[in-house]
Amino acid sequence: MSAYASEQYRVAIEADDVVTRVLFDAVSQRFEVDIAYVYYPSFNDILTAVESGESDFAANVTYTPQRAERFDYSSPTNIEYTYLYSYTNATLETIERVGIPKGTIYGELIKKYFPSLTQIEYSGHQQARHLIDSGQVDGVVDAINQLKPMLLAGLDAQLLNHQISIKPVSLIGTKDKFQSQLKAFEQHLHSAPVQKLLRETVNQYQFDIRQKSLRDLVVASGIDRSRPLKVKIEHAGQYATYHDNGQVTGITPDVLFSACDILMLNCKLVSRGDETWEDMYADFFAQKVDLISPFAKSELRKQFAYFSVPYYQSTAIMIKREGYKNNVYSNVSELIVERIGVVKDDFYQELLESLLPQKTLITYRNAEQQIAALLAKEIDYVIITRSSYNKILRESKTLLPLTEDKLIGEFYTSNVTIGFTKNARGKALVPLFDRAIKMLDLEKITNTHYVQPDWKAALQSEQRLARRSIAVVALGLIASILVSLYLHHQSNTDNLTRLKNRRALQRRYSKDISPHLTLVYLDVNNFKPINDTFGHEIGDQVLKHIAKQISRYWKGQSYRIGGDEFILIGSVDSVTLSYALLNLQKLQFTSQDHRITLDVSVAFGVSKPRREAMTLEDVMHQADLSMYSHKRKVTEREINVAKQQIEQELNMIQP
Repeated sequence: MSAYASEQYRVAIEADDVVTRVLFDAVSQRFEVDIAYVYYPSFNDILTAVESGESDFAANVTYTPQRAERFDYSSPTNIEYTYLYSYTNATLETIERVGIPKGTIYGELIKKYFPSLTQIEYSGHQQARHLIDSGQVDGVVDAINQLKPMLLAGLDAQLLNHQISIKPVSLIGTKDKFQSQLKAFEQHLHSAPVQKLLRETVNQYQFDIRQKSLRDLVVASGIDRSRPLKVKIEHAGQYATYHDNGQVTGITPDVLFSACDILMLNCKLVSRGDETWEDMYADFFAQKVDLISPFAKSELRKQFAYFSVPYYQSTAIMIKREGYKNNVYSNVSELIVERIGVVKDDFYQELLESLLPQKTLITYRNAEQQIAALLAKEIDYVIITRSSYNKILRESKTLLPLTEDKLIGEFYTSNVTIGFTKNARGKALVPLFDRAIKMLDLEKITNTHYVQPDWKAALQSEQRLARRSIAVVALGLIASILVSLYLHHQSNTDNLTRLKNRRALQRRYSKDISPHLTLVYLDVNNFKPINDTFGHEIGDQVLKHIAKQISRYWKGQSYRIGGDEFILIGSVDSVTLSYALLNLQKLQFTSQDHRITLDVSVAFGVSKPRREAMTLEDVMHQADLSMYSHKRKVTEREINVAKQQIEQELNMIQP
């Protein structure tokens, strides 16, 4: 039985605060205490209630030295999901006036990152709605407890946690009354089961609320839901594959039909696996179907189509026969004398017609005909997406003597969307599908259907070319293996720092992280001002310098997972860990021309060995909480010193 069993505590809470309920329900179950939730109209009222003793505890409170004089704090327990609510799908970069809840840390944070924004304080949901509805502000900032009423009122919500550095939040208790309880509660709330429950509950809560809001908007839009939406999807690359059993798999059907489910719309696939893009395109142009995808956005197509937000980016490459005019061309615009094959009415036909004006392109009904014509020497080049080319190589039963023109390389990147017929119904559908697509985990969907380069076919091709001599075959094998290893290395390596990248991290720990491994999360402090002041070239040099020091002081695995974020994983003792962090948390950087010298500080969070294996996401979440706890200890003096140094360096390099 818990030392606090049979106790009753009053927890101050706002309506729809799902995070507080998850945390204190877990406390209630673990410590056998009775939790009474007391509802207040605003966050400021919650603080007042806990300070006066009217309530005992509250959650989701950011630490400040001033508040620490009024309350007892736990260490950080969770992140606070924070949003910008608006009618216009606004971001902090696109607005001029913003509403800030009174008594919160948001005003200080937004002033730091967006100093030009005009801030207006409000207290409670009703005042927030009044500010928006009256046009006094372009949007309001608030926490997840406002997600439900705001979305159901027709507003949009943009998550801000990845745009501004919002500190993790803690439990608070009435001063000098519940210090031992806070310590016990935080230990339980830091456990893997509770953190996992919190993450899953919040994710599901956000999804359910957004889905209900969108479904209400569908009803309000007047769209006739009894009439099915006719959909055509091209059989191409990893976008879509039609199977003999009638199933269609790939990125496009996953995205499109998931969005339809969210919107509760009846989307009916009316295309066939053997149907050509030319026929699909003609039906869409004639408005015989409502939706078509994959569909690249272009000026020409704007005349008869609406487009969703992009859900994928494709890269174009030029394919030729092996040995044909090696290292002759470096740009597509130079192919004026070559015979080039395109799929009729495909986006790449439109692209090449703009890059090669007055040139006649040879059209085919699909990619298979393109490749057959290239092999038959009817044409010299084919334009195709890299993913489609990889898939063709993988699925071919014979060795294809084809190769990418490496000198030209990836010469165009296009945004892949869903196309809607340009009529009243299509116009109404676009904003609904946009919001539904934004709810999906596009990275996960893409990775599920990602097609790796066909290194095996490359290996066999090298064997065929070297078949006249055993020695040459051996050399070919070795070369092919090296090429395969190089390609694998490149796909898992960060181009700037040469550390492993996020994809390598996710692949290596796709199941879980062993209990004995330590994970360190590194984040460069004040990196944005460095980029803004000295330019991205200096910023890149700083990141490369940090990576070099990581390789020097950390003997385990190291990854660059974002702009200024790194992950270190290894089996280390406390002494080795402390030595590495001591040398990595403060670094001196000197630019290549020796004109700029900076003291760079790095925040870190550590997830130490655990009792059981955990998912990568959960371990990173633990380290993230630890990192923000460490950041909280950085003094204002250190921040001011860093800013002064940047200003001094700027003055030195200015003429």
